[in-house]
Amino acid sequence: MKLAILLTAGPETEDGHTVDKLARSAVDMGHEVDIFFMDNGVFYVRNLLPLVGKGVRFTVCAHNAYERGVDKMEGALFGGQNDWAEIVSQADRVVAFG
Repeated sequence: MKLAILLTAGPETEDGHTVDKLARSAVDMGHEVDIFFMDNGVFYVRNLLPLVGKGVRFTVCAHNAYERGVDKMEGALFGGQNDWAEIVSQADRVVAFG
C-alpha cells in the first residue's frame, strides 16, 4: 500500500509527532510512505528527517519553505503542488494533518 501524508500544522501542535509515529508504523508494516510538507508544516522537516533513512520520501513546498526561511536539505525534494498532486494520484490512502 502507498500512503500519502500531508502536514500543514506548525510545531505548536502534536501533528508532527503523530505523523512521525504513523509513518514509522506504516514503513515497519512494509508500506510505502510519502510526506508532503506545506504551510507551517515545513518547520517539521528537520525533526522528521530520520524517517528518510527508513525509506520515507519527503517533499517540501518550496514556496512555503522560502517564505518561512527554511533552507533546502539533503533527503527532501523541494517541489510544489504538482508534486503533491502526483503523490496523491499514486497513493492508495491519503491522510492530512493540519
